[in-house]
Amino acid sequence: MKFEAAEDFLESALHYCHLIDSFNKNDGINHLNKLLFSLSDLYSKALYLPQVVSDATETVSSDLTLPQVDFDQYEMYWTIFEPYHLEKPIQGSLTDDILDIYQDVKKGILLYRRNEPLEAIWHWKFDFETHWGHHVVEAMRALHSVRSN
Repeated sequence: MKFEAAEDFLESALHYCHLIDSFNKNDGINHLNKLLFSLSDLYSKALYLPQVVSDATETVSSDLTLPQVDFDQYEMYWTIFEPYHLEKPIQGSLTDDILDIYQDVKKGILLYRRNEPLEAIWHWKFDFETHWGHHVVEAMRALHSVRSN
């Protein structure tokens, strides 16, 4: 069974992970612009992932070695976690956002490479809706702010 939307997402996921694996803070704003583009591509393609049913009986191990990233002066930012409830701003971490996305997306890549595409799609979609999708939006907002200043 082949899913075109999943193949498109896989391509974006591979690009994103490569970008993070080769992260170099010395690339400055250019690297942040590439990251913003990659995040928006990842997010938009995740919206088209199909609903699939997981028939896995065991959980996927996420013992990944995470790359080192350093966002220097752009590391911490202020955000409102739940936009529909009046609350005080909290600090967000660009590193936390980027590496949480990386870990969730990479898990699906590993499943896809193990010839478990339905399981990969299920994890990408579920984790997008419950976890990394929020991190993408927050990271994009922070990076957009860097770009527009």
